[in-house]
Amino acid sequence: MTGFWAVWDVVLTLLVVGTGLLLVLRWAAVCGAPIRVLSVPAFSGKTGCEVSARTCLKVFGAALALRLAVFLLGALIAAQLGLLENSNPLDIWERWDGWHYVRLVELGYDGYIEDGQHLFLVFYPLYVWITRLVRFVVGNTVLSGLMVSWLSYAGGCVYLYRLAALDYGEAVAAKTIWYLSIFPYAFFFGSVMTEGLFFLTTAAGLWHIRRHQWYAAGLWGILAALTRMHGLLLIGAAAAELCMEQRLFTPDARSLWTRIKGVAVKLPALLLPLLGAAGYLMLNEVVDGNPFAFTIHQQHWSQGFLWISRTLGYLVRNAISYPSLAVRWELWIPEVLLFPLFFALLVWAGKRCRSPWTLYAFVTLVLDYSLSWLLSAGRYLSCALPFFLFAALLTDEKPRWTAALSAGMLVCFLLLLTGYLAGGQIM
Repeated sequence: MTGFWAVWDVVLTLLVVGTGLLLVLRWAAVCGAPIRVLSVPAFSGKTGCEVSARTCLKVFGAALALRLAVFLLGALIAAQLGLLENSNPLDIWERWDGWHYVRLVELGYDGYIEDGQHLFLVFYPLYVWITRLVRFVVGNTVLSGLMVSWLSYAGGCVYLYRLAALDYGEAVAAKTIWYLSIFPYAFFFGSVMTEGLFFLTTAAGLWHIRRHQWYAAGLWGILAALTRMHGLLLIGAAAAELCMEQRLFTPDARSLWTRIKGVAVKLPALLLPLLGAAGYLMLNEVVDGNPFAFTIHQQHWSQGFLWISRTLGYLVRNAISYPSLAVRWELWIPEVLLFPLFFALLVWAGKRCRSPWTLYAFVTLVLDYSLSWLLSAGRYLSCALPFFLFAALLTDEKPRWTAALSAGMLVCFLLLLTGYLAGGQIM
């Protein structure tokens, strides 16, 4: 089997690197590089539009109503499972990472210690800080965390709706939000975790990037980088969009200095998310006396970087041979299946959608699947926002495809939510 896995590494590496290279070349063509075969317009037949304030309010209200509906559905499932005999509907969301976020809100990073170490510095702080502020008013920690998640999710839906509608119209925008909301792991948007907040900060950042409002994008990027490490990817998305705006590689009369200057003057705004990363490093320094203490604590969680082919290799092995059959179906098999589905969607979108979004989606997918012990691929991918736009475009004006995809995701959503509440390895 050693030979098989060696071939596996080579083939997957070539596939991933080759796809990334093609996406970069297409982006260069869109930026003006003379690569005609790749300079294909992105859905030129679609008509975009601005979204009215009234529509934004409707989207926000519908998103909040959906979060309430999922909460009530969770309570109903929990009651059927006998989980509410000695607890209440709020307590069922205090599990896995949610348990740790509750403790961080109540005890702080200094006070929440395990084995004499600040192991929970690996959790980024913005969600903790905002939930703590809300808790001063609300009193209940779990309720405060849910409120932050629900409101963030609703705000994120507004930004993502506006972003999709700007290029492709409101029908595609509505379908984008629909697919995001029924994605099998989308119930995490309403939990005591960072998904809702990261969704908001990322969607807002991408919206302002698309509008070329660089400083607004940078400010949202600071918040995103304080929520998750992936918040820094907004820098790359902004750089890709800026180079497209400047037509950086177009062979015209502009001098090299003029081209560089056009990009350089915007760099302070583009690099603002680094301040969010700096804030996180400062937290590590204050709590543990080492700005990179989180890299040490990651070892406790068996986390670190691992090239994607190796990650997919152990996922496949665990899906086939992990001792517990239940854990295979709850954890490993879904993670294996998600990658080819998302990768195929990315390949389809590669020559059809805007290059900044395909590049952002590519890097997000690769990084999500480049961890030494990947337990939450589905949860991470719920915030890979361009993929839901790609799915909406793929099924646009195809009612049977839309119905089939929606039905499949809704069934998986219900199964995974039930498994999560029952204490399964769904995290």
